[in-house]
Amino acid sequence: MSELRKSVWDLPSFLEWEAGQEERYELEAGEPRLMTGGSQAHALIASRLLALLWQRLEGRGCRPYGSDLRVPIQATGNCRYPDVTMDCGAFDPIAREASGPTVIFEVPSPSTTWFDQTRKLRDYESLPSLRQYVLVSQSDLRVDVWRRGERGRFEIAVSLTECSQSLSVETCETPIPLEALYAMTGLCEAAAPA
Repeated sequence: MSELRKSVWDLPSFLEWEAGQEERYELEAGEPRLMTGGSQAHALIASRLLALLWQRLEGRGCRPYGSDLRVPIQATGNCRYPDVTMDCGAFDPIAREASGPTVIFEVPSPSTTWFDQTRKLRDYESLPSLRQYVLVSQSDLRVDVWRRGERGRFEIAVSLTECSQSLSVETCETPIPLEALYAMTGLCEAAAPA
């Protein structure tokens, strides 16, 4: 426990320490933060997203991973565990981190949306391989997609708010219908006309 009180952690020290922990931690501004569990809506959307990505990525050289795969951020010294990471880098069966994250998905709660749209966005923006950052709301029907702008900074490219719309994901030929992504959450059913 006293190790957690260390004033500021650097990324290599954190990664070495984390390897011996039973729980999962992110590194934020030099401080380890215990990751907490999510809601049923969060888990359902993240699981649906993984299944839908697997269908579209089979045999394409990219793999979708859940929140067990970490993404170290060398530029800021932070370490993140995105809800879903699409990795198109080299596959290493024993690696604990993404080798070439291409698209990162977060499923924020109402209390974490600001954090995901600011601090995490800037962390992920520093990854040269990343092409898209996607926020999938769990509390209302909304998918925000960021892509790199002319200056290399992430800018919001599209906000999807209707079940009839589809999410276009880098390296996937077939878009993901929001109706499929939000299936069983009640959000599309609530949006359907009576």
